[in-house]
Amino acid sequence: MGVEIYPLHWLQAEAVALGFGPAAILVAQWAGAGAVLLLLAGFVLWPRRGERVRRAMVHALLAGVLAYLLAALLAGSFPIARPPAATGGLVRALVAMPESSAFPSRLGAFLFGAAAGLWGAGEDAVVLGFAYAALAALGEMVAGLYFPSDEVGALILGVSSAVAVLLAQGLFAGPVEALLHLGGWKASRPPRRGVR
Repeated sequence: MGVEIYPLHWLQAEAVALGFGPAAILVAQWAGAGAVLLLLAGFVLWPRRGERVRRAMVHALLAGVLAYLLAALLAGSFPIARPPAATGGLVRALVAMPESSAFPSRLGAFLFGAAAGLWGAGEDAVVLGFAYAALAALGEMVAGLYFPSDEVGALILGVSSAVAVLLAQGLFAGPVEALLHLGGWKASRPPRRGVR
């Protein structure tokens, strides 16, 4: 943490001086809800023929939730002070500081897990997901919630969770298929023609 104090102080000071403080607060407080709404809206509104993309959105949500739960479990195991307390006020708190440990960022873990979970939707979706997650991580650091190492830990945890979900997708294929069929959203496949 010691080597992170001055870069984090510089980042916060520059962002606030440039007028990005309110944006960082907004991102830190609402990025998680925004990501969930984007995934749910995308799932509901995506055309039925885009089953691959909608399946990727389900995997992204599962990966994000798994990463969040693992991050909460780790936070309970490793009590680490948040930047304002650990730096003696050098890094200011722009939002109310939670009582929980700083490592790892729960929001970061969710967002990075969801971004990596979008793998089945294509490279563009993954790049956009990681850009969104990185922006949220930056907002959390500017707001004084986390050190960069807390966000790197969230990145590692999120990507690991997404890999676990993608490798284990056969275990929950039934519920995902049921979800894709819900409300007639799944595209009906044309019957196969047999060779005569």
